Amino acid sequence: MPQPPTRFLVIDGFEFAAAGASVHGTWPAEVFPRLRGMLYDSQGSVEYDLRGSRDVHGRHGLDMRIRAALRLACRRCLEPVSVTVEEDVQLWLARSQAEIDAMPLTAEGPDGIVASKEMAVRDLVEDELLLALPYAPRHEDCPADGARSPGARQSPFSGLRGMLRGRHRH
Repeated sequence: MPQPPTRFLVIDGFEFAAAGASVHGTWPAEVFPRLRGMLYDSQGSVEYDLRGSRDVHGRHGLDMRIRAALRLACRRCLEPVSVTVEEDVQLWLARSQAEIDAMPLTAEGPDGIVASKEMAVRDLVEDELLLALPYAPRHEDCPADGARSPGARQSPFSGLRGMLRGRHRH
């Protein structure tokens, strides 16, 4: 019997931040549509904590903490590799993209996002989760690397060298 679709929390960004509100919870990894294609299987969970805030300049913001344990496919052997994500993110809320573009870029400052009256918490969490994942997940000691002896690096041209030596003997 199919399950009814899960309803996800939607917040009004500025009201949430102004009230200093907070929400937290845990979702199975499979509820994130963009993440689902990267998962090895449906195991894993994502814990989140979202709090509204104001910075020293009076700008509204969101403070987000994400903790996730996921199983992704190793890019070398395609077997499951466990990945742990622990991210603390600060976002400041803007009324438009032009407002974000007008702010000077700083490496250590919070990122800006355009706020709306209907911001899906799941989408906010998924955005930050995707940014935190490794680009090409792999095992630290991948079994696919076992074919080569440790410390012995084979040149892709080593076979060519042997062919050229044999060619000059004719």
